[in-house]
Amino acid sequence: MTEIRNYCNIGNMQIQDYEELIKLQPRGVLTVPKKMREGLFEKGGIVKMKRLGRKIIIEPVKTLSYPVRSYTDKELQEFFDLDEKETKELKAKGLI
Repeated sequence: MTEIRNYCNIGNMQIQDYEELIKLQPRGVLTVPKKMREGLFEKGGIVKMKRLGRKIIIEPVKTLSYPVRSYTDKELQEFFDLDEKETKELKAKGLI
């Protein structure tokens, strides 16, 4: 398709913008050009898409190679309460 290059100066950094016209395929499928993917997206990675008015913003999402557990508000409060209790005990003993 058609490639357009723009250069922007932000502070002391020069940033090269790429614009390219691409065709939206049936069912909404589109291909992000290789020049735009390189160094930004991992092969097979996950992206976050956000609609901002008449624009769509696509950002890479960093994934972890290990599982991460989410804690409930109740579990977090239990951790905080235990930490506060143990801190008071250690201060009373003069250890901290």
